Amino acid sequence: MVEFCKNIWHGGDYLPGVWDEWLSDRKGLLLVATIHGAPVGVVHAYFQTKDVAWLEGLRVHPAHRGLGIAGKLNRALTRSARSKGAKVARLCTGSSNVASQKHARKMGFKVIQTFQRLDSTRSLRRKPVGVARPRKVRAGLWKWLQDRPEFHESKSMFSDGWTWYPLTAVSFRRLLNNRQVLLTMHNSSPSSCCIVSGEDQRLTLGFAAGVLGDVENVARFLRYMLFRGRHERVRALVPLKSGPVRVLEDNGFEKTAKILVYEKSLR
Repeated sequence: MVEFCKNIWHGGDYLPGVWDEWLSDRKGLLLVATIHGAPVGVVHAYFQTKDVAWLEGLRVHPAHRGLGIAGKLNRALTRSARSKGAKVARLCTGSSNVASQKHARKMGFKVIQTFQRLDSTRSLRRKPVGVARPRKVRAGLWKWLQDRPEFHESKSMFSDGWTWYPLTAVSFRRLLNNRQVLLTMHNSSPSSCCIVSGEDQRLTLGFAAGVLGDVENVARFLRYMLFRGRHERVRALVPLKSGPVRVLEDNGFEKTAKILVYEKSLR
């Protein structure tokens, strides 16, 4: 399985790196398609909440495409997720991946939001002031966040790159504990709130809400983190037509891709 997957994306597929993790995850759903005992397809899913299943890693051996294997894997996976209590299934794909988009539509998935990806490698020497990393939920912060238009534009989700997670009171508290929330305040009230993650020498801004001038300050803070030397690149993923897109472009970020997030009701 790993052997045929590692060359599908010209050596850049993440699947070989997570295969052992998927195999050992008793809570996840891992399905493999075979022909005469030989693996020719794979797909994985896991529960983000008791109601939401995230589908990922759909791969079919290049020599066995066009046989309906992807559809069989997808249908079997969503049936299994439904049987375990999932009410919706979600997945994502790049805007240039026409085959994946066609497959998602055929399987009954609908686009719920398109996200713009922007990247920057431009560091900033001066640290912006006013950006904090709180550890606890400030009074009224969660309600403020839920009332923001960006919360609804993001479909109550945040991203760490190629996965979008439900943004709930529970997940937000966990993000705060992990110091992944960047906050600015004005007159003792929240003025912006952003969610970040970091891995593989890359920072990801996976959610941004608030006054655009303060979101700009957070964007500059992330570029300052590049200057500190712990990361080499910052990427941002925000709704395609949202205000933060322009703010990020004006502050050293370049548009690099669009990613479509799909959803299917399993009720």
